Amino acid sequence: MKLSSILVFVFVGAASAFQPSSKTQVNRVSSSTSEPPLTKNEMVAIRSPFWNSFSSEKQAPVAKYDFVVDRDYTVPLTLISVGLWLSLFGPSHTNIDLLGGAFHLWFGAFIGMQTMKTRAVFNKDSFELKSVSNKYLGIAPDKDLVPKKMKNYVLGTDNKWRYDSFVNWDFFPSIHLPILVYFKETQTPKEMQIKGSLGVKQMDRRDNGQMHWFPAYCNVWQLREQFEAHGCNKIGPVHGEEFMKKN
Repeated sequence: MKLSSILVFVFVGAASAFQPSSKTQVNRVSSSTSEPPLTKNEMVAIRSPFWNSFSSEKQAPVAKYDFVVDRDYTVPLTLISVGLWLSLFGPSHTNIDLLGGAFHLWFGAFIGMQTMKTRAVFNKDSFELKSVSNKYLGIAPDKDLVPKKMKNYVLGTDNKWRYDSFVNWDFFPSIHLPILVYFKETQTPKEMQIKGSLGVKQMDRRDNGQMHWFPAYCNVWQLREQFEAHGCNKIGPVHGEEFMKKN
């Protein structure tokens, strides 16, 4: 008799332990009715800090002034690597391999020197190529940037172009494998524009500006961001993104 009474007492107590009291229910109701629901901005504020990493929303680029694009040694290092491979392990085992290796080594060293001493700068109203004034290139951080001593080697003009004069810009062969940076501008007077030629064919038969090319010795993603942010005109998609779906 005593054992059965004890068991009934235990089961009743356990059941009452999992039943919320009326006081708790009143507190829940009062707290839910007293606090207003979260607004949309408040809901965004409590997102994970990694939300943007998984979001497909593309933020508009921000224009920066006196912005110096980071250096990129990919092109010169690739050329030097190809030169070493041709010189040491050339497939034909003839002097052609040595000549090809020597050319790639020289050209890689030349582009590497340009990478160390030339900077792409975005000013308030123009894009400019400047030189560093460091005594020892590629070792210490940049001290001062000065206009390039040598004028544009094709036109003899300053290496500075207004954003509103841009007709087009792009990267070749693609932004994912950049070797050359290209842009066209109308700041250069028509009587000074040089179209260039490949054999008997003129490279640019359009009468809409002067073409410029320079090696991709700086971060092309930063270049693209600032070209877009400063409103530089662009014709068509960026090379390498022709078949990408737009969100």
